[in-house]
Amino acid sequence: MRLPRPLHLSLPISAIAASLLLVACSKKPEAVPQAKPVVIEHAQAMVGESGEVFPGSVHSREEADLSFRISGKILTRRVDAGAEVKAGQVLATLDPEDNKLNSDASKSAVTAAEADVKLAQADLQRYQDLLGKGFISKSMFEQKQNTLELAEARRDQAKSNYAVINNQMRYTTLTATKSGLITSVLAEAGQVIAAGQPVFRFATDNAREVVISVPEGRVSALRNASKLAISLWANPSKYYEARVRTINMQADPSTRTHEARVTIVGSDDAVQLGMTATVFMGAKVDGSLYQVPLSAVAQVDNKAVVWTVSADNKAHKVPVAVLRYVEGFAVVSGALKPGMPLVSAGVQLLGEGQLVKPIQRAREVKPS
Repeated sequence: MRLPRPLHLSLPISAIAASLLLVACSKKPEAVPQAKPVVIEHAQAMVGESGEVFPGSVHSREEADLSFRISGKILTRRVDAGAEVKAGQVLATLDPEDNKLNSDASKSAVTAAEADVKLAQADLQRYQDLLGKGFISKSMFEQKQNTLELAEARRDQAKSNYAVINNQMRYTTLTATKSGLITSVLAEAGQVIAAGQPVFRFATDNAREVVISVPEGRVSALRNASKLAISLWANPSKYYEARVRTINMQADPSTRTHEARVTIVGSDDAVQLGMTATVFMGAKVDGSLYQVPLSAVAQVDNKAVVWTVSADNKAHKVPVAVLRYVEGFAVVSGALKPGMPLVSAGVQLLGEGQLVKPIQRAREVKPS
């Protein structure tokens, strides 16, 4: 049977339309640009034209290890690291059971010694009457006198032992002698410790200092520096005036460096214990030199650049001139600003305007 002409023509047209529809449906959507994860750190302005830097951490001027004066088993630990404590606050307690038994025993010893004294006194009085009547010799009376003196000495010794043990009962409670901060916990509940073994590391709530390690060749320069400044890693664009308080003249046997304590003048609430800080030695903050991580410096067209991250999370290169290298950092000059975020890992694969995902580098806080 022959198909009518209009129907015969409609079949190829329908097939073409279906093919176009399939092509349209199978067309892949445009790929969305993926942000490249990068590690960032911040540019730090150098101090002076020939500034030197010394990394360190913030400490309290007064630091001490807190411990019990007697041995025993820790019954409770009432504070954690980072806790602010007040003078007289209870920090930990020891199991008092053994000390209570010792106290009861020493109290009984005092009672027995006092009974011996009373008996010796009665005997002496009786022998004194007999001596007056001539019934005993003087040597026998003197023997009773010695017996009384010995009983009194034993009583005094028992009382002293009782007082010492009562003091030890008080020593089962560890309290803060001053207001301050618990910087670390060194023992846990249930642990048996010796007398004097540190349980907490404690810092008083007073002046803040930065502890740094100084190479032996730079000790004299640091001691005689006319200008020092300190910046915090948390806020590298702010500087604090500083001065050297003390330098340990005994070098560390492994690193051959000297520990120095630099006082922060005008410290505020932003300066917290344990923070990472940098001490700058030089004349002034002039904004012309910057300290950047070595890994942040890359080569593009045989020129040194660093990559900064804009507010819209895009990477942009900034040409710099590398002047020198200082302990894992590069001292550079260029169109930078204090605190500017710089890519410190992943710079080799970046392109201008590339979308990135910034990740702050975690800094290790040094122990007290």
